[in-house]
Amino acid sequence: MALTQEQKTRFFEDGYIAVKGLLTAHELETLHNHYANLALGRVPGFPEGNISHHTPGAAQAAEPSTPHGSRHDRRGTQVYPRGEVTGAERRTPVEDPLDTIRHLNLPSYHDSAFEAFVRSPKIVDIIESLMGPDIKLYYDQVFAKPPYAAANRYHQDSVFWAFFASNFQVTCQILLDDATAENGCVRFIPGSHNFGLVNWDHLPYMLTEDVLAQEVAVPLKAGDATFHHSLALHCSGPNTTPYRRRGWSIHYVSSDTRYIGTPEETERLKQRGCLVGPEPVNGWPLIRGREFPGCV
Repeated sequence: MALTQEQKTRFFEDGYIAVKGLLTAHELETLHNHYANLALGRVPGFPEGNISHHTPGAAQAAEPSTPHGSRHDRRGTQVYPRGEVTGAERRTPVEDPLDTIRHLNLPSYHDSAFEAFVRSPKIVDIIESLMGPDIKLYYDQVFAKPPYAAANRYHQDSVFWAFFASNFQVTCQILLDDATAENGCVRFIPGSHNFGLVNWDHLPYMLTEDVLAQEVAVPLKAGDATFHHSLALHCSGPNTTPYRRRGWSIHYVSSDTRYIGTPEETERLKQRGCLVGPEPVNGWPLIRGREFPGCV
């Protein structure tokens, strides 16, 4: 499904859009089942290192897991959603093993159902509407916000992807569960993609009270999705409920983007297993269109 002109205009004005009913109930059930198989070790060959867990009884860290390597956890640079400082703390014992999962990385590389959705025209047509016809997959991961998990502070995706010469990638996040204000739905600062790339040290000075007052929470139903610009500032509140809230993020990059990573970044990317070639140059999966020499 391609976007309307109105939707495209809204994306480039706000830095994000929501698309309702992207997946059917049957498609959601399929992903739920395949997610459980991956998370519970039922898929041979799925690396244990692709799963990170919450620690019961401890305050949860608010950092995304990325192949970039650095966690950027200098305390003075962290700006949380309005009304939050560091987020919630788990208050009950873990009963369901799925509620110990924090991130599940690269499911599409190891599961045919997830891979099919990464390449599905209902998603890729939207990406093409925003980014053009030549598309590669950079990475995909499920952010699993368990019961009573912490808030995730404000960030731009591009900060974690400094090895790309372009600061324009698009993330599709598909909600696998209902996302509400109570369980930590994503919040955006509309128009913040126009700020440019904001260094972590400068972020607290960018996110002043008048800017944070523009914060918009985006509650959605399971099967809905958001599409956001890699420079859009976003965060999520804590999960204050006894129910998990999972969102599957698929990060797409234009095929004509140049890779400019350091040797250290290149080695981390190889170790993360997100490449289909021996090197990052022409090393990511082609989803649609053409490859370009010397690019991703």
